[in-house]
Amino acid sequence: MKVFVLAVASYAISVLAQDIDALSSLIKEVTVTSDDSGFPSLFPSETVQLTDDVIAAISRELQDNSTASLFMFGSDALSTANSTAKSHCKPLPGDSSWPSPSEWNTFNSLLGGSLIKASPAAAACYGLEYSAEKCASIISDWDTEGFQTSDPTSVMDPLYVGRSCMPPGLNYTNTCDMGAYPTYVVNVSSVAQIQLAVNFARNKGLRFVVKNTGHDLIGKASGKGALSVWTHWLKDKAYYPNFVSKDYTGPAIKFGAGVQVREAYEYAKSVQATVLGGESQSVGLAGWSMGGGHSPLSSLYGLGADQIVSIEVVLANGQFITANAEQNSDVFWMLRGGGGSTIGVMTSLTMKAYPQLPATTVTFNFTAVDGPALDAFWTGIESYVNNMQAFVDAGTYGYYALAILEDSAGNERHEFQMRPFFAPNMTIAETKTLLSPWFDVLDMLNISYNPVYTYKDNFYDAWYIGFPEETVGSDTTMISSRLMPRYVFENDTSRNQLFKDGFKNAVDNGILVIGLQLSGKGIAVDPPTDTAVLPAWRNTTTHLQFVGRFSATADWAIIQNQTLFVTNYTSVLRTLAPDSGCYLSEADFLEPNLQDAFYGVNYPQLYELKKTYDPTSLFFALTAVGSEDWEVQVEDPLPYSWNNNGRLCRKTT
Repeated sequence: MKVFVLAVASYAISVLAQDIDALSSLIKEVTVTSDDSGFPSLFPSETVQLTDDVIAAISRELQDNSTASLFMFGSDALSTANSTAKSHCKPLPGDSSWPSPSEWNTFNSLLGGSLIKASPAAAACYGLEYSAEKCASIISDWDTEGFQTSDPTSVMDPLYVGRSCMPPGLNYTNTCDMGAYPTYVVNVSSVAQIQLAVNFARNKGLRFVVKNTGHDLIGKASGKGALSVWTHWLKDKAYYPNFVSKDYTGPAIKFGAGVQVREAYEYAKSVQATVLGGESQSVGLAGWSMGGGHSPLSSLYGLGADQIVSIEVVLANGQFITANAEQNSDVFWMLRGGGGSTIGVMTSLTMKAYPQLPATTVTFNFTAVDGPALDAFWTGIESYVNNMQAFVDAGTYGYYALAILEDSAGNERHEFQMRPFFAPNMTIAETKTLLSPWFDVLDMLNISYNPVYTYKDNFYDAWYIGFPEETVGSDTTMISSRLMPRYVFENDTSRNQLFKDGFKNAVDNGILVIGLQLSGKGIAVDPPTDTAVLPAWRNTTTHLQFVGRFSATADWAIIQNQTLFVTNYTSVLRTLAPDSGCYLSEADFLEPNLQDAFYGVNYPQLYELKKTYDPTSLFFALTAVGSEDWEVQVEDPLPYSWNNNGRLCRKTT
């Protein structure tokens, strides 16, 4: 035995291991042949794979068939026979079925020492891990995207890990517990490491989660007692000017699963191209696209899932496959819109690339005190609602927020923010012409709004100015949402009702309204028909979000009451658009009939594929496909499945 010291992020941890070099050397690079068809080759990280021959070599090296079997690939027969994998509840540390220290050591050895014994990101502010210098740095950086994404366990909404370890000043309990942070994390650098983790977790019946950036707003990357794979450092990129497949011919870019939006946009610009990604700089392309993925370019080119032409993925049985329109097409269909944490771990995706295009951004805000009266303020908002459909039909995107805010003196004011209005393929003059029906009303009302126009000759530069880094890491909000369709805006009665209940009355009830003006059916292309994207996206005019707010020191009863209030208030949107649905990555975990709301008519097929490809339910996340079969037995004073801080068990009824 020896001690292996592994540096990750800004700290070092010690992991006891067997002879790491001897075991990890059994996993070698697989020789992969390629042709000149333009189809993407595997990244170097994807050529290091686990195979049956490797597993046989592991068994010989260990001289222990029982331990070696923990890393075997799954099969329907094995899954049915494996009582651990089919057990009623996932084990937690201390349970008799929890892996032994020697099993963890062997696992780490096969990984080459990449196993991290997890600790909450703020642990250096408490107890035995306390360090005044590290704690000060954590407090300073906590709300930045870079800090949260570069930590192996942290998620951007700690409400869903149980608020268990927050920095001083933000911490509800003033203590530091693991909560729903995973127990172990694999810092992934190869496909083989993902395969080992998938097989080990499945064969031992462990709770299993996947983290790239932790950007999901329901904390899908967290899970009490879980083994996590952290794909954040799979950053490879490759440009293919002549990609050829069954359903697409043209330029494409292949991205590793860890590539984030800013990195993708930068790379696309470097090859004189444009790709679709989210508005946020830190969101990961992989998870974003699997949930559908809205973009500042969606009203022009559609959703993120529409752009994918090929995927590499490790399935729940541990096998590594390529999925596209020609091979494994059912997996390809499911992963394009059916959401993450369902049947596999994506290692890379290949996306359509478009020519570079110019864009204009417009940012501005106005308050009730910037005009003659509160009535004028609301008339200005109503004018935006009346013009929103025309803006979407022109291929534009708008990111807006509306709330009653309080200044440092305690004075309240109504405020609207456009941050920004994004007009691809438009000059400043053309953007002004498009906005004039709305801005003429604001001028007539004597509302001061001072728009700032910026034009760039390429998408990346325009996006970078328009979408700065966001503040994250807070546990003081929850979201409920609805995709509001075109027919609501085309009818005067329903549009007026939307303005009253979706904007004015919502704000008057203390709700923060955040909206995205966009369509999921771009005006420049026809969307593919072979994806699992929620059909309601194709008729959307705005993705409207209601945000409940509470203080960092609020007790769980206050949070529960506010959550229920916002969930119930969102019924005004469900009533206006009963046949629509919700964007599953920015939605309410208490959404009524969530399978229909998040997946629509696709859900029965998604559920059948889930049972086919993941019969032991290795993959679980709140609101994901198949989540209705399980419950998180939450340890906080909340109903079951209100966060991930609890034992995961199969439902008995």
